[in-house]
Amino acid sequence: MEAQKKNFMVVATEPTPNPAALKFNLNTKAIAQGMRSFNNDIEAEGDPFAETMFSFGVVSALLIQDRFVSVTLDSAEEWELLIDPVIQTIEESLVYYDNAEDAGEKQKTILDEIDLKEFDTFSDPVKAEIIDAFMDENIRPLLAADGGNVLIEDFENNVLRIRYQGACGSCSKAESGTLVAIQSILQKNLSPDMTVLIQRGSI
Repeated sequence: MEAQKKNFMVVATEPTPNPAALKFNLNTKAIAQGMRSFNNDIEAEGDPFAETMFSFGVVSALLIQDRFVSVTLDSAEEWELLIDPVIQTIEESLVYYDNAEDAGEKQKTILDEIDLKEFDTFSDPVKAEIIDAFMDENIRPLLAADGGNVLIEDFENNVLRIRYQGACGSCSKAESGTLVAIQSILQKNLSPDMTVLIQRGSI
C-alpha cells in the first residue's frame, strides 16, 4: 500500500459516544478502501503520521477510515490542550493510503453465495466468515459513524469474541449498549443462540 501526500483539511470535529475520542471529518477521502487502525506506538512504527500522533504521549488509539480520522486520548480532559495540535498534525502530516488495487468494483462476499437461514448448518470457520461479511455491511458502517470499528477475534460454539477499535476501544458504552446491540442484530439475522463477548488480552 502506498502513502501519498495530499492536502487534507479538517472540515468538522464531532464528539463520539466515548468522551475521550473525537472524530475529525476531512475534506476528502484519506484511504482508498477499508481502514487503518493503530492502538499503540508499537503498531504505529513505520507510519510517519501515526508515529507523530502517538508522539504526543496521550494518544491511545487512532483510526483512519473513509473521510475521517478518529483519535482517542487517555482521558477526555486532555482535549482542552490537544485539539488544535491534533488538527494541525492531521492537516500537515496525514497521507493518502492508496490501496486502489483492492478497491475497484465491489467484490462478492460469502453473503452472495449462501442463504443466511442456513447459518446454523455451517462450520465455525465458515460462520466466522459470514459474520465478518455481515458486519461489513450492517454493523461496521454504524460504528464508523461514531469513529469506531470492531474486529472478530474468535468464533467457537456460537460464542463470538470481538475487539473494538478507534473510539469504541475505551468507551464505557461499548461494553454495555453497543455490545448488546451487536448481539441483538446478529441473533436476529444469523442465529438466536449466538453470544457476543469482548475479547481481552491475547488469544
